[in-house]
Amino acid sequence: MGFTEASTIQTSLLEWAEDAGWGHVSGVDLPRDEHDVVIEPWAREALLALNPDLVEDPESADMVLFEINQAILDAQNGLVAANERLTVMLRGDHSFVTVDGKHVPRRLIDFSDLDNNRLIVADEVTITGSVKPRRFDVVYYVNGFPLVVVETKTPVKKQVSWVNAAKDIYSTYEAEYPQFFATNVFNVATEGLDFRMAPIRCYPDPDSEIWAKWGSTADDPKLTGPARVERAARLLLTPQVILPILKDFAMYRHARDASEQDVKLLPRYPQFEAALAIHAKVLAGRPGGLIWHHQGSGKTELMAFTASRLLRDPEVGSPTVIVIADRKDLVRQTAEMFETAGMPRMSVPANKRELWKILKRDEPGVVITTVHKFAEAGHLNDRSNIIVLVDEAHRTQEGKFGRAWRAAVPNAKFFGATGTAIKDKDRSTFKLFGDPDDPDLVMSRYTMEHSIIDGFTKPVIVEGRSVGFELNKEDLDEAFEELAEQEELDEDEKVYLSGKASHVETVLSNPERIAAVCTDIVEHYLKYVAPLGQKAQVVAYNQRLVVAYAKAIEAELKRRGAVALMPDGRQREVGVVMHVVDSKNTPAELKHYLLTDEQEETLKRRFKRVEDPLCFVVVTAKWMTGFNAPIEGVLYLDKPLKAANLFQTITRPNRPWKNPVTGQRKDYGRVVDYIGLAKAIGESLVGPQPKAGEPDELHIVDVSQLVAKFMGDLTKLDAMFVGIDKTDSGFASLSEAHERIKDSTPHRDAFVEGFVSIQTVWEFLDPNTMLAPFRGTYYWLAKVYESIRPKDVSKAFLWERLGAKTQDLVHGHMTNVTVRANRTKNVMLDAAGLELIKKIAEQLKIPEVESPDTKPGDVYQEVLDSIESRLKRRLEESDSPVYQSLAARIEKLRQKSITSVEESLAFLEQALQIAQDVVAADRAAEEGRLEELEPLVDPKRGALTQIVEENTPPGLHKIVPDIVLRIDSIVLEVAYTGWTESDAGDKKVRRELRAALKNFGLPVTGELFNKTYEYVRENY
Repeated sequence: MGFTEASTIQTSLLEWAEDAGWGHVSGVDLPRDEHDVVIEPWAREALLALNPDLVEDPESADMVLFEINQAILDAQNGLVAANERLTVMLRGDHSFVTVDGKHVPRRLIDFSDLDNNRLIVADEVTITGSVKPRRFDVVYYVNGFPLVVVETKTPVKKQVSWVNAAKDIYSTYEAEYPQFFATNVFNVATEGLDFRMAPIRCYPDPDSEIWAKWGSTADDPKLTGPARVERAARLLLTPQVILPILKDFAMYRHARDASEQDVKLLPRYPQFEAALAIHAKVLAGRPGGLIWHHQGSGKTELMAFTASRLLRDPEVGSPTVIVIADRKDLVRQTAEMFETAGMPRMSVPANKRELWKILKRDEPGVVITTVHKFAEAGHLNDRSNIIVLVDEAHRTQEGKFGRAWRAAVPNAKFFGATGTAIKDKDRSTFKLFGDPDDPDLVMSRYTMEHSIIDGFTKPVIVEGRSVGFELNKEDLDEAFEELAEQEELDEDEKVYLSGKASHVETVLSNPERIAAVCTDIVEHYLKYVAPLGQKAQVVAYNQRLVVAYAKAIEAELKRRGAVALMPDGRQREVGVVMHVVDSKNTPAELKHYLLTDEQEETLKRRFKRVEDPLCFVVVTAKWMTGFNAPIEGVLYLDKPLKAANLFQTITRPNRPWKNPVTGQRKDYGRVVDYIGLAKAIGESLVGPQPKAGEPDELHIVDVSQLVAKFMGDLTKLDAMFVGIDKTDSGFASLSEAHERIKDSTPHRDAFVEGFVSIQTVWEFLDPNTMLAPFRGTYYWLAKVYESIRPKDVSKAFLWERLGAKTQDLVHGHMTNVTVRANRTKNVMLDAAGLELIKKIAEQLKIPEVESPDTKPGDVYQEVLDSIESRLKRRLEESDSPVYQSLAARIEKLRQKSITSVEESLAFLEQALQIAQDVVAADRAAEEGRLEELEPLVDPKRGALTQIVEENTPPGLHKIVPDIVLRIDSIVLEVAYTGWTESDAGDKKVRRELRAALKNFGLPVTGELFNKTYEYVRENY
């Protein structure tokens, strides 16, 4: 019997549902006609049980059911609007008319006692009445209302995935039978290997974060496959989750104009967990708590969901929820999100007097304000059901502002949400908001690793730039002394002037440096970012430099002419956003950039539109934090930053984004660092540790390390096809390649995974001169991959996943290819591809120590420094020949000159090998077997060992180390520089080599001698 969706995941869903308290009824046995949406007998029974006055008023009960069915049928005119109306009804918030004309709220579901509802899961539920009958795999009913639809697919077909299931729901079921989804809370798509949930009318995209994973922040983020599916299903598909989402969390964003559509919003699992935890703490009378969720994972939405939950619970007692931000633009963004989500009773006080007046009243609702409006407020309200939610809780939560709002509402519950908790000698986000009852003072933790694996954020690539300059210190000192003498400066004045002159601003303000940096910015943007349709943010040191950078970038764009234009021929534009004070003392050149709130909002909207020519925004403080623009693909950083501010700034580009024109998705966020912050960036990504322990894994990759990784992975793939003529484009060559990677074999899986990995790296690096030697091999492997690429049923999704650059390479070297007018994208970067990217970051965690005065050539020495720093710790503990040999290899490599691309690649390859050997030695030392490596400390002997082992007759492997040691020693004795060009030298080495083999009873001719001699000739 073969595996089918019914026999695997569908059966399991039913079993898990019964474990969760659902009763199982087969679809054919449901008491309904096949064209009905609601199971009316069950709905009537619940209506009468929850509204006893209707027992004696059957006509009014009929009117309730009639109005519900009319609203369901109205889904034909707009599913989201109908779903919102039915959600209000199911919550019990809608007043139904009675026969005598009164309007009375009616309860349809018991949210206080979930067991007081009829909970049924049904399989194979048929609906009729449209073009053709359709059958839903699994439906979860509460009191006869279908709340969740699950579409399943088989887990054993490569070409079928959860995307196909989601496509069936979106394109077929919701389109043909929208009425069945009018009462829907969410849909689920799964093939048993991945599990995704989404609200109605969500387009099924393989990389979409809208079709979200479900899980728990307490789980291992690496949990995948069937185990993650079961965990997700058991967590999500329960009455304890479905009904709270329906009652408190489902929100709706209403279209503001004809270009937008109504959208249903649901929480992700970390938001759901945190909102429930806040609610529980409020009910328990706890003082508050700290929510530490990765930057970009939706903390503003979390606050909206939390406020909704609190305001709907009568046990909380008509609360006032205060949402505090520290900047007006963040207040505006938060208010906009709350407003579009339909948040009731919301106010945004215009000034501090208005805020004080609102808080003195005992009225429920949401108040969104800045921290600064609490200044001088004094005591405002003693109520204990005031809940304060502080956004960006790491910034202005302390000091006079923090004391002010705590004094204003002293009995409130205070909850801080941050992506960058702070812990230093002066401040601690943990102590300020942490509840002592919470582990490590954190009530909810959603890590960077969780967020990236779940697809809610993207990894960040940091590209280091070395901006060097020469300075004649002696001449400078002499000139300064002449100036001091002419101006009759005393010693204090000289110290003051020299201190100002040595400030970082002096260096950054140099016109030649500004020109060089901005030229590099434009060149990088046009090569790597513009082709993807993404935008750029530039962070400069101060307002004067913001203006200078903006002008320099504009000038460079114009200088490049047509190559720098938008696809439609328009000139790319540069915007400036900074806080400019409107006063008589403000320089005229800065007043030009004074923006009203409306003008700044217009700039934001322009920046977020892919077709708008506003491609660069230069800032110094604004838009560095709290600015959410997924289209931002790169941040150019030329300003010293520290800790939380640095972290928030470099995570601006980490939001997922899909190009609406090409369909291509963002794989990485990019940060180009001109200031030398590589080490600080790494520290900010780790973040503070409330207690001693392992830090989060870094998701930061250096470009030079990516090149080395690409080279190694490409070599491994190429080795799978040794002996095949890669210049032969005929069928026989392709057929032979297919034989090496037959379908359903480990070799095929290894090739597909390997190529996805290098394809993603190529996409990021190209164009890069260091890739030049590998183009031919990469082209050939790309053609092989294209020929065996899994053919997904949803081809449109698969094609739009390939990055533009890789697609051009593949198509440019394939014969008889027809290119469509609407060129599509095809990159196999699914969840497995993202995991491979993460593994690259894990494997290359060799910290780069860069400084502002690093010269371009110094990067190679810094690679060795970073490896050597790890080795030195071991050398201090041990004098093992293994570590001494590794140190000697580093020193020898350090002496090499690098004058070409080929030499730099060879250098990186050897450095990578040394790094791997250092790690291997560490592992051997920890396991107490370091002495086993001593005979092989020389890489030459290691290679010789492999050759001799592979070509030595069985039974003689025990003497291999002796043979290798003898060969190495005699060759070193007789060989000399240039021996390969000397007949005498060559003959002597051959003679001694044969003598060594003969001494051990081995053949002096044949494969062993030939391979050994070839290796000796090449390496000694």
